[in-house]
Amino acid sequence: MMTKDALKKITCRTIGCRLNQYETEKMAASLYPYGFRRALPGETADLCLINTCTVTHHADQSSRQVISRTVRDNPGAKIVVIGCYVDAAPEQMTSLYGVTLALGNRSKDCLAEILVQQLPDLFEIGLSNIISPPPITDFCGHNRAWIKISDGCDHRCAYCILPLVRGPLKNRPARDILSEINSLIAAGFDEIVITGLNMGMYHDRQTEPQIENLAALCRWLLHETDLKRLRLSSVEPQTIDHDLIKAFAEAGERLCRHWHLALQSGSPRILKLMRRPYTREEFIESVDALKKAQPNTIVGADIIVGFPGETDEDFNASKNLAESGLLDYLHVFSYSDRPGTEAEKMPDKINPKVIKKRNNLLVAVSRQIRKAAYLRQVGETLRVIAENKKRDGNFYYAVADNFMRVKMPAPFKGGKKIARIKITKAFDDYLEGELLD
Repeated sequence: MMTKDALKKITCRTIGCRLNQYETEKMAASLYPYGFRRALPGETADLCLINTCTVTHHADQSSRQVISRTVRDNPGAKIVVIGCYVDAAPEQMTSLYGVTLALGNRSKDCLAEILVQQLPDLFEIGLSNIISPPPITDFCGHNRAWIKISDGCDHRCAYCILPLVRGPLKNRPARDILSEINSLIAAGFDEIVITGLNMGMYHDRQTEPQIENLAALCRWLLHETDLKRLRLSSVEPQTIDHDLIKAFAEAGERLCRHWHLALQSGSPRILKLMRRPYTREEFIESVDALKKAQPNTIVGADIIVGFPGETDEDFNASKNLAESGLLDYLHVFSYSDRPGTEAEKMPDKINPKVIKKRNNLLVAVSRQIRKAAYLRQVGETLRVIAENKKRDGNFYYAVADNFMRVKMPAPFKGGKKIARIKITKAFDDYLEGELLD
C-alpha cells in the first residue's frame, strides 16, 4: 500500500453547474486507484483537472481565468482541460498557455484510460492494467452529494448551446443511480441531490419498466434506500406534471421543499422566440401547485434578460411575475450569443447597457423576494445540513431542506447529518435559531 507521501497529487477545479460538479468527483474517483490523492491547500499538484463551462460568455471567461490561475499556481504540473468549453472551442482550448491536454465531454467516462495512454509518466501501469472505476464515496469539500441521472437534451431552445456540446438526452440506468446513492449513504451522507441537463424527462423503461418518469424514479429511490432526504436540481417547467406533484406531496420530509425552475422569461412573446415548450400560464400553474403540495416550499427561477428583441414591455412581464409573490428568489443571466445557436443569428440585439440595467433591476427584485422568504421562516423548525467549512473561524452556515440559509450556533460541530433548528431571527440572506438536536 502506497504511503500518503508516495501518492501523486491532483487538484480539481469545476466551473458551472451541479452536473459538472458531479462529473468532476466521478473523474477524480476514477484516478484514486492509480495512486492519486487530492492535493491539500498550499500543495503543488502533479495533475490539474479543470472541468469547464460554456453556458454564457461569462462562463467562458471564468473557465479561462481558472485555467490561467491553475497553470500559475502549479508549475510543472500536467494541466488537463475537459468539458463543455472544449467541445465548443477545441482549438482555442488547446492553444491556451500551459494546457497539456484538452478533452471533450465524451472523454469524462474514460478519463483514466485516456490519461494512462496520453500521460504515461504519471502512471506506473500500462493500458493492459486499467482499473474499473470505483463508486463515489466522497464529495470533496461538501457535506451534501450530487448524482447525475441523465445527460444531454432533445430540446433546441434558441439561445442554448448545451445540446450542441452535450448531445441528445441520455438517461442513466436506475440501478446504477441506486448503487451510487447507497455508496454515498454508507459514507455518511444524509442528502443526495439528483441532477441532469433535462432530468424532468427521465425514464428507464428498458431495464426498470415501472420507472416511466421522474416521479416514479423518486418514489423508487426513496423506497429502495434509507436516504434521509432527496433534493431535485433544476427542473424544466413543462415536466412538472400531476404525478410529480403527487410524489412530492407523498414524500413528506424525504423530498426537499425546494424547486428551481428554468423560467427564462415572463413574456409570452419572448418565450415563443426562445422556443421554450411551455407558456407563462402553465409555469404559474405549476408553481402554484407545488406550493400547495407542501407548506413552506421555496421556488426559485432562472431568468434571462436582454434576449434579442426583448422590449421594455417584455422585460416588465418578467419583472411583474418575479414580484407577484409566486417566486422566492431569482438567478438572473444576461443574454450572450452562443456560437451555433439560432439566437446568435437573430436581429434586434439589445444594447449591453440596457441588458446590464435590466439585470440589476431583477437582482434587486430577487433580494426583496428572498428577504420576504427569510422573514416567513421565523417560528418554523427547519432541518439543515451544515456546509463543510466554518466561517470566520467559529461558526457554520447550513442549508435547510427548503434551501434557506441558516447560521448555526457556535457550539455546532458540523458534519453530513441533518440537524433541527428552531428559527428565531431572520436577516436579509440568512437565518438564526436554536439547535434542537
